[in-house]
Amino acid sequence: MTRNTRTAIVAALCFVLLAGAVTLIPIPFVAWSPGVTYNLLGAQGGEPAVQVSGAETSPTDGQLLLSTVAATKSDSHLTLPEALANYLLPFHNVMPRDWIYPVGMSASELTQQSADEMDTSQRNATVAALRAAHIPVQENAVIDSVSSGGPAYELLQAGDVIDTVNGKIVSAASDVTNIIKDVSIGDTIEFGITRNGAVMKVQVTTQASASDRSVPRAGMTLRDGYQYLPQVQFTIDPDIDQPRDGLVLALAVYELVSPTDLAQGRTIAATGTIDPSGTVGATSGVEEKLRSAERGGATVFLVPAGNCSETQQVKTSLDLVKVNKLDDAITSLESLARGDMNGVPRC
Repeated sequence: MTRNTRTAIVAALCFVLLAGAVTLIPIPFVAWSPGVTYNLLGAQGGEPAVQVSGAETSPTDGQLLLSTVAATKSDSHLTLPEALANYLLPFHNVMPRDWIYPVGMSASELTQQSADEMDTSQRNATVAALRAAHIPVQENAVIDSVSSGGPAYELLQAGDVIDTVNGKIVSAASDVTNIIKDVSIGDTIEFGITRNGAVMKVQVTTQASASDRSVPRAGMTLRDGYQYLPQVQFTIDPDIDQPRDGLVLALAVYELVSPTDLAQGRTIAATGTIDPSGTVGATSGVEEKLRSAERGGATVFLVPAGNCSETQQVKTSLDLVKVNKLDDAITSLESLARGDMNGVPRC
C-alpha cells in the first residue's frame, strides 16, 4: 500500500467519523411545526376535556379546537441534519433554543414552570368565562409563597386567603401590600386568614427589607385569587402549550355554563392568552396553529389583535376573526352564526 493510498484511507475515515459526529452533536435550536388539535367540547382519554360541576350546564353542538405547535421538548435536542430538514420542510420553523427555553433552567425546572403557567392559564380562563356568563366571582388576596426564615415563616402558608389586615377587609393582593408598606419596621400586623376552610388570626412582626432597609416586609409573596361556586376541571395533555391558549379554554367553559350555543355545529379554533378580566393577549406559533386548525377541519379561527399582522401573508381558507377581549370573541361568533358577516372584525 502506497503512502498516497494510506493517506486517502485515513482522510476518508476522518471524514466519516467527522460526519458521524456532526449528525450526533446537539445544536442550540428547536424545531416548530403544526401540531395536533384537541376538541375541548369532546373527550380526552375517555374523560370530557372540560367538566363543570356546581352550575347548570348546556348541551353543545360543534367543536372548539385547541390547535397546537409540535416543538422540540425541553429534555431533547436537535442535531444539525434534523434542523436542516425542519428548515426546508413547509410550515416548519427552526429558532434559537433560548427563545423558547430560558438558559440555565433544567428540564425538571422547565416542566414545573410550565405546570405553574398552565394552572394560572386555566384559572384565568375559568374566571374570565364565569364573569362573561354573569356567574358571581369573588376576588381575594392569596399567599403565593412564604420566605424561609422571614417574619411570616411558620406563621403563614402558601394558599392562605387573607381576609383582613389590621381589621381592614382586603380583596386583592395590592390591598395587602399597600397596608404593609404604610406600617413601621418592627410593627406587628394582624392578618385575618382562611386556611383550608378554617378562619383564624395570625400576628406577624415586620422586618426591614434586605433590598431597602427603610421598607417594611412581612416575608411573603401574594397573588390575586378568586372564589366561585362552579368547579371546573380540565383533562388535557400536560405537554400541550396551554398557557398561550387561554382564550379557547375560556370559550369552552363559557360554552358549557352559558345558555348560548356559540359553536352551533361549526368547528372553531382560537389562540391567544387571557387574563381574568377577559383581555386577550398575543401569542406565538400562530402560523403553525393556523395549519393545525386547517387540518382539524376548522372554518373559523379567532386571532388576538396583536397577532393579526403575522397572518397577512399567510394563505389560508380559515375565516380569521380579530379579538381583543373574550366578549369580542363571543359577540363575533354569535354574529357569524346569524349570518351577520359585516359586523365581525377580521385580520
